[in-house]
Amino acid sequence: MKVTKDYILSIITGLIVGVLTLFGQKYLSTNFNFLANSGAVWLIPAFLISYFKKENKLHSVVITIICLFGCVYGYYISEAVLNHHSFTFDRDILLWTIVAVIAGTVFGFGAYMANQDNSKMKYFGMNLLPAVFTSEGLDNVIHIKDYSHMIPAVIMKIIIGFTLYLLINKKDIIKLKNIINYVVITLFGIAGFAVLSGSMSIL
Repeated sequence: MKVTKDYILSIITGLIVGVLTLFGQKYLSTNFNFLANSGAVWLIPAFLISYFKKENKLHSVVITIICLFGCVYGYYISEAVLNHHSFTFDRDILLWTIVAVIAGTVFGFGAYMANQDNSKMKYFGMNLLPAVFTSEGLDNVIHIKDYSHMIPAVIMKIIIGFTLYLLINKKDIIKLKNIINYVVITLFGIAGFAVLSGSMSIL
């Protein structure tokens, strides 16, 4: 019964975030529009639900994936309704569904490990959210020509990433092992955004 409630909470949260994303893209100003155009934002509720539930590894992964599914389909279904066209399972939705499975697995596992005080992987889990925002901001810097119209937003992403690092890690901020995890995950994140951008351009 508890498992079912967790799944329902995850899908409802995801659907709400997906719908809010669509409206954010339409109404937020240029400097804040990134909040509705960043896949990293979807990872916040997905990660936090799993993190605060403090469940076993498999359950953490599943509820994270379900939440991201809610974000994806909440966005695309509401977009179809708002623009008066039928919902079709196209290549973009397929790509984001695959991304949801991969990201949900990684971040669900990370949320689980973040709760394991005696595990060496704890730092990996604690630094996932900070690193994904930092890496997206740095990816924007690398491709600054495409983001020259929204430089304050690019800077804000990096600031959010670093702020999350400070808030989540607290006493371990200057611990070398923690810093290394943060930097390494950020570098993998930059590579991930590059792959995702390439996949989107191909499609």
